[in-house]
Amino acid sequence: MAFGAVAAVLAGAGLAAAAAALARWLGAGPAGMAPLLAGGGVLAPLAMTLPPSAWPAAAAFATLLLAIAWLDQQAGIVHAALAAPLTLLGLGLAAVEAALPAALAGAALGYGLCRAVEWGFRRLRGQDGLGRGDAWVLGAAGAWVGPDGIGPVLALASTGALLAVLLRGRLPDRQTALPFAPALAAAAWVTWIIGGGVTAWAAGL
Repeated sequence: MAFGAVAAVLAGAGLAAAAAALARWLGAGPAGMAPLLAGGGVLAPLAMTLPPSAWPAAAAFATLLLAIAWLDQQAGIVHAALAAPLTLLGLGLAAVEAALPAALAGAALGYGLCRAVEWGFRRLRGQDGLGRGDAWVLGAAGAWVGPDGIGPVLALASTGALLAVLLRGRLPDRQTALPFAPALAAAAWVTWIIGGGVTAWAAGL
């Protein structure tokens, strides 16, 4: 068990390094990789709770999520070259499990909720509260966690983002843009793992 945990941590760090390479290719800077490697090393062992048959999908999911998180953290953007394959992979896995309609509903719900919040915030405050890339990320996550997973993803991401702001020691002003994709990515991973992967929630349909 101990060897497996160490191997999972090392695998997570390796996936994080691959994610960093993807993010740098799309415009992220090379500095400060330690948090990314640590995040991969901490979150990857959670995949050990899944059956081995789900590990390849978990590796792809983790790599793309880490790349999305790192690119947003470093450059303030969410690239379609990462969000699109993440969505398509989730839909493909769901199709294999005969759960494509539910995955499509999850993707539509995630994207639609973010767009609704974006529209409402702009109407009320006259400025953007969410970036369009956040809608892409939540939509992609919806393809992996299904419609029932969108609520937990949003709750975890919002809590995590708030804690991150509080831990910084000072509140940002209203004009400061804060990356939300890292929180969404971590929340999507945890929600997917707790739900048992696509196979588990698809079996409950």
